[in-house]
Amino acid sequence: MKITVFEKGFNYSQDGPGNRLVYHLSGCNMVCPWCSNPEGMTKSGKEYDTSEIINEIISSEPMFFDGGGVTFTGGECTLQAEALCEIIDSLPHVSFCIESNADTPDFLSVAKKCDTVIADFKSPIQERLKAITVGNLQVIESNIRNIEKSKHIHIRIPLIHSFNDDDESLQGFIDFFSSLNDNYDVEILPYHEYGKEKWLKLGKEYTVTDGFVKNETIKKFIDKFKKNSIKVIKT
Repeated sequence: MKITVFEKGFNYSQDGPGNRLVYHLSGCNMVCPWCSNPEGMTKSGKEYDTSEIINEIISSEPMFFDGGGVTFTGGECTLQAEALCEIIDSLPHVSFCIESNADTPDFLSVAKKCDTVIADFKSPIQERLKAITVGNLQVIESNIRNIEKSKHIHIRIPLIHSFNDDDESLQGFIDFFSSLNDNYDVEILPYHEYGKEKWLKLGKEYTVTDGFVKNETIKKFIDKFKKNSIKVIKT
């Protein structure tokens, strides 16, 4: 079976616990204009046999210290779910993590096999989510609810001005998180422009012009979350 990867390498603690071999898989079903990896939005990348990836993981195992392992991210890694499941099933002793937008029909089939699940929850307002990212809130909420019933999930909010940092969004986040069990935590990721240069190098227009979030807004979100017993961290 084939799998398409546009970047790979080791990273410590930012893509799951410990030192991890991180594979960025090609292709994405969203078009977030602030994306840090716009090169991953297309299917372009290097194609590997899954057996090559399995052998590479085995040879890298001495580097999986401090509870490390392998993380699949993207693009949107669960668009290549069949290949991921084959790799994960072949290495039951390895710790696997996915970073996902949780907006695919195959999200659960992969997430259930992983030790660590990291998912974005970009907006609780369907019209806004669809207009800006083409995402489907119903699918995302359903996937998060389902995985959270049986496995801890780390939920990330990319906080973007004029997209999801208003009071309506804040209340929507609170309502959704409060409806979950206690098997999750939330991380706020304030807007940055780490991917802007990549967009320009790819000849793509970077359309976010006012994305930075005020410190007082970040504090308000954190305080409101904590007041509503939502486990929140900020990096």
